[in-house]
Amino acid sequence: MPRQSARRFATSIVTVSLLFALVGFSSPTKAVSNALTQTVQEFVQSGAFEEAERQTLLAIEQAHQSGVLSVSTLSANTFFEVGVLLQSASRFNVANDALYVALDGFTRHGQLIDMAKTLHHLGTAQRFLGNYEQSIGYLRRAQSIAQTQGVLPLNATIQMEIGLVQKEQGQVQAALYTLKKALSLFRVQHDDKSTGQGLATIGDIYATLNQFSEANTYYQDALQIAKTSDDKPLTAQILGKIGALLLLKGDIEEASEALKYALTLLKENGETSEISTTQAWLGEALVKTGDTEQGLMLLEESLAVAKSTGQQKLLQQSRLALANAMMSLQQFDDALAYAKNGTIEARRRGDLRSQLNFLSIQVKALAAKGEFKRALDIQSVLQNIREEVLSSGSEVAIAQLQAEIEIERQAQSIQVLQKTKQLALAEAEQLNLRTTLFWSTLIAGLLTLFLIWSRYTQRQQTIRLRREVKQRTKELEQKNSELQTAYKTLEQVSLHDSLTGLYNRHYLESQLPGELKRSSHANKHQQGHSERNQDLLCFLIDIDHFKRINDEHGHLAGDKVLSQFADVLREVFRQTDLLIRWGGEEFLVICRHSMRDDLPQLAERCRAAVSDKVFHIDDTRSLRVTCSIGFSILPPVEHVSFEESWKSTFSVVDYCLYATKMSGRNGWIGVIDTNKALIGDVQQTPLDKKFHFKQSYISTSFNTLSSINWPDE
Repeated sequence: MPRQSARRFATSIVTVSLLFALVGFSSPTKAVSNALTQTVQEFVQSGAFEEAERQTLLAIEQAHQSGVLSVSTLSANTFFEVGVLLQSASRFNVANDALYVALDGFTRHGQLIDMAKTLHHLGTAQRFLGNYEQSIGYLRRAQSIAQTQGVLPLNATIQMEIGLVQKEQGQVQAALYTLKKALSLFRVQHDDKSTGQGLATIGDIYATLNQFSEANTYYQDALQIAKTSDDKPLTAQILGKIGALLLLKGDIEEASEALKYALTLLKENGETSEISTTQAWLGEALVKTGDTEQGLMLLEESLAVAKSTGQQKLLQQSRLALANAMMSLQQFDDALAYAKNGTIEARRRGDLRSQLNFLSIQVKALAAKGEFKRALDIQSVLQNIREEVLSSGSEVAIAQLQAEIEIERQAQSIQVLQKTKQLALAEAEQLNLRTTLFWSTLIAGLLTLFLIWSRYTQRQQTIRLRREVKQRTKELEQKNSELQTAYKTLEQVSLHDSLTGLYNRHYLESQLPGELKRSSHANKHQQGHSERNQDLLCFLIDIDHFKRINDEHGHLAGDKVLSQFADVLREVFRQTDLLIRWGGEEFLVICRHSMRDDLPQLAERCRAAVSDKVFHIDDTRSLRVTCSIGFSILPPVEHVSFEESWKSTFSVVDYCLYATKMSGRNGWIGVIDTNKALIGDVQQTPLDKKFHFKQSYISTSFNTLSSINWPDE
């Protein structure tokens, strides 16, 4: 079972149970009576009108069988509320049944005012159903009771309802007279909503008389009252009437827009009784603007609602709108059918003006079909009806009533203006009072503030100073951070070679003194201990025949060789070693935390790595290079100052490098130790003589020391 159906079924069970409870007690409780009202209200709000009617009819039958109305007015009130709910949903037939039961209950208990209210609603329902004589009968009875009981608001409302019925009957003079009296009563009672409804009804009469300017004037006055009182349902109804007036005038586009907006407002405010009427007007407008499908759908929907609810006025309006729509679509047979049905109903009710409208359409449709004889016959009937309307002798009286109503309208406008003026004066007084109170409070506050101002000012100044100090400190920290970043960037740039990414001489000068001190200190404490890896080793490496590379392949190729050579050095030596581009094609390496005995092994590893490396100078060319290496421990002998230690070391490695080149290149020569004691009659080498070493421990990649060509020999 679908959820909504299940909910309705459950609600029905509860309602029936409550009705049996209602039957079982001679005096039903208010809670039990309210249950039916709440149930019907829920069904109406959800659009389940048939279910609401079914529950109401069931309750009516149970009430009649039990006879509870004879002992309590609670049930009468319940059926009155249910009848009003169904009437608001345009379910007039069942609404009448509920109202009849309520009227019977109120009559039994002598509730005269409630009787008048019920009779008023019965008259309204009969008006919608087209039963005008019955409607007038109910309304006259209600008016008599209201006048007798002195209930002026109810009397005025009934008076306006009588005017509405007279308008529907085509009794223009009587309707205007009745509505004028109703407006006077509303003005005395300051009932803005009812006044707006009355003005809108008079506008309807002017629209029926084709006096469009006057009709628009009354509609606009009614609209202003509705907007001023913020009555959205009434505003929506009047906007719909204005749209219908534009449709009658032939302003189709404006009418269509106005009716669409009015229909949206009506649906938002749940005005069921007015929605179908506005849909009929909008459907006719849409057909005339070319939106035939949507327009006909709205018209058929309005016609179906009129037939299902028995609303004769809506039925006639839908027929007239459909007939006009069919004429616009040149579907003359359909137009004739709708017009004939409308004419028959208008004759049955004696509505001459509706007969004029439907007969005019028949004449146009027959003429369009070429049936001129039938058209002339109907034209003759049409002329007779016009003469009957004109010869009624009421035109002068109507004109007089129109003048009186215009005076009443102007009086109402003046009252609205006065009310607006009074409202403005009241607002001005309130503003003046608020202003006086404001200044009084302000002065008192200023006096209080004056007493604590100095303390407050001092506190604010302290807070401000703290904030400024904090801000300045933050700015200073930011500047220092930026300065440190810039310094690190500058230091990075100044200490590195841009081509190879290796360190440069400046970096060596900044780092080497500390390394010498560390190494010297470690060696002093090493004596008598087994600690190792405390020596500094120095290598001076030169690329062989580098000038030839530049000359044969260009300087760009030379730069690529230098860059790739630096990569080889990174692979051979450790990350903790200092790799320095000394200048041109010469590179200097300082190995920290090492052993002097590793000098030959490191030199050979470097030489072999360079010799095995294929240097790519572009996508198609590559070459091989070799290197010459001179090395020494750092320093070779003890010196007091760093400058002397570094000068002697560099001189030794440079001398060894030069000797390597003179001995054939692609090799290495270096000093491992200079503290060896003299052994026998071994002669000193040229290196010992040049640097005044007693006897040095030299290692080379060449065959023997005797194969070395020293630079000074």
